[in-house]
Amino acid sequence: MHLLAAPSFAQKKIELTEAEHVRLTTLFLNAEKEHVLGNLEEATKMFRGCLIIDPSNDASYFNIGKIYLEQEMMADAEINFEKAAKLDDSNKWYWLSWAQALLAQEKYEEGSKIYSKMTKQYPSDPQIQLDYASTLLRAGKSKAALKEFDKLELRTGPSHDIARRKYQYYINTSKYDEAANEIEKLLDVYPGDNQLYGMLAELYKAQGKIEKAVLVYEKAYEAEPTNPYIQLSLAEFYDRAGKKDTSFVFLKMAYENPNLDIDTKVSVLLKMFKEAEHYDKVREQALELSASVVYTHPEEAKSYSVYGDYLNLDGQRREALEQYRKAVIIDPSRFAIWNQILFLDSELNDNQGLIDDSEKAMEYFPSQPTVYLFNGIAHNQQKQYSEGVRSLKRGSELVIGNNFLSAQMLASLGDAYHELDLTSSSDSAYEASLSYDPNNAYVLNNYSYFLSLRGERLEIAKEMSAKTLDLEPNNASYLDTYGWILYMLEEYADAAKHLSNALEKGGRNSAEVHEHYGDVLFKLGEVDSALDHWKQAQALGSENPRLEQKINTKTLVD
Repeated sequence: MHLLAAPSFAQKKIELTEAEHVRLTTLFLNAEKEHVLGNLEEATKMFRGCLIIDPSNDASYFNIGKIYLEQEMMADAEINFEKAAKLDDSNKWYWLSWAQALLAQEKYEEGSKIYSKMTKQYPSDPQIQLDYASTLLRAGKSKAALKEFDKLELRTGPSHDIARRKYQYYINTSKYDEAANEIEKLLDVYPGDNQLYGMLAELYKAQGKIEKAVLVYEKAYEAEPTNPYIQLSLAEFYDRAGKKDTSFVFLKMAYENPNLDIDTKVSVLLKMFKEAEHYDKVREQALELSASVVYTHPEEAKSYSVYGDYLNLDGQRREALEQYRKAVIIDPSRFAIWNQILFLDSELNDNQGLIDDSEKAMEYFPSQPTVYLFNGIAHNQQKQYSEGVRSLKRGSELVIGNNFLSAQMLASLGDAYHELDLTSSSDSAYEASLSYDPNNAYVLNNYSYFLSLRGERLEIAKEMSAKTLDLEPNNASYLDTYGWILYMLEEYADAAKHLSNALEKGGRNSAEVHEHYGDVLFKLGEVDSALDHWKQAQALGSENPRLEQKINTKTLVD
């Protein structure tokens, strides 16, 4: 069924080749992913790329419109929604979005025309009829709007939606008695309805009669003190009135009430999150509320999840980890929570915990490559390199279309192979990693350093190490690697300069940097200075068994 009888709007679809269809599908899915991640500019570019492949792709226009809508670029949103609607005139949501963009620009006359057509196409849809009447109001056609409201009310009976819109209209036109009549008419049908009390309170608030508004809310509360929605309404009202402490009293009361559904509680907490990131008091209150959710809804995974989110925000990582683990015991199907668990294990340097948790996650998400990456890294940290190789190889096989993740996986695989003295495999893994991410300074540094330790391909090692310094010129570890490669190339003066710089840039607590610098100084004939740096390396806990021999003999030991 077409939304509007306007066949001239529909445009002929372009026939795509199979290759074009695959390109379009892949690009569209990636664009949706970037949109979800909040990368709006990149998502827009990708959706526009879809339109280059298929100019008749209505879904791409629609998604571009949504992005512009999120950015409050309403004129651009309107253009794209209009194109989407005209490409597929049977899609109700395209037309509704077009109307939304028009209304956001206060183009009420144009918006009302769209709704007028939609009421003819969907005469039994009360929401469209309601929105049509509301748009007429905003277009200044109050008589026509009230007529539509009355027609709808005859069909559906008195309703909150109709009353709320008429009530708002009367407030905007300072017809407060008529507004009160609308609410009272509904109260006759729905006595004690807390929403109606709220509307009545808003009416008094609009007139500046705050005390009367409070009395209305209190009357609702007295009539039904255990109703969590009345408690929540009171909290919201006091918050809007600037009475934050009183608001929190009622908000806490609502959260301690097991009859307030968990979705409402979680929704409010999620809305508080951004403010809690910046204000300590809000964060403390949110922590208290989220703890109440766990107490009142101990059987719900989302209780522990949201509590974990706030504990994590508060820097209580171990406590957050405990809550996330409880969440996945109840509902192990949510990968986002497992991901949080693995990140926290990693941040806490709990390698055994990371191994255990990632192995549990593998049971539920055997095709998620990041789980294998975490598992492999943790095994490497525990010096269980064979196990690390097994996980990382499996994870690498699962990565599709994610160069960054492939590079990470192969880099860790290279580290594990190196520790197993499988130099050829290690080199291959590092080179494969760099093919995905040529500017990965970590891989460039490790690969070049390990080549220098073996005395192999030193010029290539030098080139890679130099690139790390282009990327991070003040990194002590990278300066040390470059200096050591220069030493291996017998470029002692330049090596000394870079190793000295490594010490200045944070390497003074590194036994390895001191020992390397001592070796270079020895080659430059500065034996006493070399001895001093060797001793500093020893004091810092160097694990090189030949260092003591260097100190005792005051000479280099091969």
